[in-house]
Amino acid sequence: MGSYQRWDRTTNEINSPALSDTSTSIFLDTNFLMALVQIPNFNLSFELDRVIPGNRVLIVLKPILSELQKLNRKGNPKVQLESRFALEFVHKNCQQWPTHYNHRNIDFTLLEYGEERNGIIATNDRQLKKLARRKGIRVLYIRNRRYLELI
Repeated sequence: MGSYQRWDRTTNEINSPALSDTSTSIFLDTNFLMALVQIPNFNLSFELDRVIPGNRVLIVLKPILSELQKLNRKGNPKVQLESRFALEFVHKNCQQWPTHYNHRNIDFTLLEYGEERNGIIATNDRQLKKLARRKGIRVLYIRNRRYLELI
């Protein structure tokens, strides 16, 4: 899936070169990450190549990371296990970005970043998909627990 940047917690900065103009930014929502680990044998790399060819960057905002960490601490045992796998996926494959928007609802922050970066929001949340489409933001979601679809 390419080279990924990481957020440095100590300096509060992304510690690699800026995104290129040719990269597609994909902002991942918590439920999308949880769905990835709940579906056995889902090949995200293959599906991303199929749906979004070219350079792309998977991005997880700090509040999403915090949600996953909270689920890992306070969820039931099944949710704890799934959130742990999702956190491992994030640490291995995604850029982790701090946010500069102060919305109480992370959905609004995702919408701001998607709009600002002309990016894609990856979510299976029906309400967030509807809001994104109204704003003209592309949405990536898992359809029928088998493949990705971009709308």
